[in-house]
Amino acid sequence: MNKLLRNSKLLSPRRSLFPFPFIVTRCHSTDLLENSISNKDNRLRLYEEKYSADMSTPFSPSVKAAMDDLAKQTREQFGNAHMMIPETQGKMLHQLVQLFSVSRILEIGTFTGFSTLAMASALNDKNNKLISLERDPKPQALAKEYIKRLGFEDRVDLRLGSAMESLSTLVEEMPQKQYDLIFIDADKKGYVPYYDFVMDNKLLSDRGIIIADNVLFFGQVHRIAGYEEKSIDEVSKNIRKKAKYAHEFNQHVLNDTRVQVMVLPLFDGVSIITKKRV
Repeated sequence: MNKLLRNSKLLSPRRSLFPFPFIVTRCHSTDLLENSISNKDNRLRLYEEKYSADMSTPFSPSVKAAMDDLAKQTREQFGNAHMMIPETQGKMLHQLVQLFSVSRILEIGTFTGFSTLAMASALNDKNNKLISLERDPKPQALAKEYIKRLGFEDRVDLRLGSAMESLSTLVEEMPQKQYDLIFIDADKKGYVPYYDFVMDNKLLSDRGIIIADNVLFFGQVHRIAGYEEKSIDEVSKNIRKKAKYAHEFNQHVLNDTRVQVMVLPLFDGVSIITKKRV
């Protein structure tokens, strides 16, 4: 553990004096701790993540270079850099956009734009569009910088403000528009209302997919649900609270008769949601 802490680029000298609260509350298992606080059987460990990324079809050189720089800058500038999805997950989103011939994407939660770039780089028609919502201007500014670097301004529309307000504005501006892929990666408390707004306002196209991230939150959701007797007192109250929100979202979607859902033990837990076919 000491060697791991010394080698970590995520811990500043100040933080390294008090590493454990920071680790428990901040670190993504694929980024630093190699599953020591999560579900070790299903979440990728550090070197497995690197191997998987290397064995997956690469992004184009320009996109790869931009995303590498963005990831590095995010880790240097943001204490919550664990919110950025890993490279392999970005490649999965990229391929899903291509596989489903997606033309319109709605992203709820831009952060610094790593997932935004991954999906936008798969849009190959000038009329295709990705709309991404973010409430924090600081990470959005970094996302905007890299969108400009790749020349994606024509295909990416960044919106600043609370997600619910931005969603309402979208419906007012484009009441008939639907989206082929909706990626939810935002505050966990908002997952249920965001999902309900999407479904109630018919924002998902008939053959579209919703991808919800972090639905197994730090490997703690199954414990919240009572699937394991092991105490979760070892993790912070913040993680327990967010795991509870994730569990409530998972239950909510499962009980929605309009959709079918598959919860996958990949990354930090990924749900694939589609409308039921009549």
